[in-house]
Amino acid sequence: MLFPIFVIATLLELYVIIAVGNNIGAFNTVMLVVITAFIGSFLLKQQGFSTLRKAQHSMMQGQNPSFEMLEGVVIMVSGILLLTPGFITDTVGLLGLMPWSRELLLIHFLQKNTEKIFKTTQTTKEKDAIEGEFWED
Repeated sequence: MLFPIFVIATLLELYVIIAVGNNIGAFNTVMLVVITAFIGSFLLKQQGFSTLRKAQHSMMQGQNPSFEMLEGVVIMVSGILLLTPGFITDTVGLLGLMPWSRELLLIHFLQKNTEKIFKTTQTTKEKDAIEGEFWED
């Protein structure tokens, strides 16, 4: 299931790089990819430390830092996307590093998946209870 997604994403990325290269030139295209990688690495470091501080603050207040942990996962995936050369992956990676878009993404994800994540099942039912006596020798 993931393989076709990777193939399509790679082909789209290649198409966009070639199209941009045809419009602004090969050197400018390479420089643009390198510049976005530098900007992304700066944002990655900044947002990573910011999220770590927020998680520590939550723990010091006795709160569960689960949202901050999810933010950390998004930041890590965004960093990986920024290391992948290309404009589509850079755009998605940069969006993952922006606090406002990351928060919107996580809120949407949690709204859609909270029931699946925290699904509980009832382990006993009153009608299944069997009454009896127990002796210990």
